[in-house]
Amino acid sequence: MTTAVPGRLLPHTVTVIDPATSTDTYGNETYDYGPGATRTEVRAWLEQTQRTQVAATGADPLQQRWLMVTNHHPIGRRARIEWPAAPGGLLVFELDGPPGPLYNPVAMAAAATTAPHHTELTLKVVDG
Repeated sequence: MTTAVPGRLLPHTVTVIDPATSTDTYGNETYDYGPGATRTEVRAWLEQTQRTQVAATGADPLQQRWLMVTNHHPIGRRARIEWPAAPGGLLVFELDGPPGPLYNPVAMAAAATTAPHHTELTLKVVDG
């Protein structure tokens, strides 16, 4: 028994971007997702779980939430996810809440491990 989602169930290739950090002149930590960031390609399952029309003036008219399932662990709280092959072109996501390691007690016992079975993330599209 495996302690991970089988690869055939993770058809999407995404890039997890862990930002480079620095300190600004006021002593605040800043995050940079540019060339200095660490990029890791991982296999995943992505699906849109929420599409909401927002009626408020000046609001983004389409809010989206996505679910990402992956065997990659850990994923940092400040990570961004790029999905270049998304329908309609490149999508960039940020995490909406902390990554959730999920456990399978039966698989853990069979493999004599305490490692998470897989990781689930709630994502939202980054605009701009």
